[in-house]
Amino acid sequence: INVTETQKERELKRERRKQSNRESARRSRLRKQAETEELANKVQALASDNMNLKSEINKLMENSAKLELENAALM
Repeated sequence: INVTETQKERELKRERRKQSNRESARRSRLRKQAETEELANKVQALASDNMNLKSEINKLMENSAKLELENAALM
């Protein structure tokens, strides 16, 4: 009887450990998915910022060129 109970206890512990590992893996997958989504959002925001900055650079360069022409005309 003792041997059978010990085997049952081992099996029960093994099953608990397997279930715990499954839950841990599930949490890891969810955490990784959330991190991936967050990074995708950051990429989108940075791409938008990049486009805005490029547009600003173009405007400033055009303005600079106009000012250079005006300056040259004054000389």
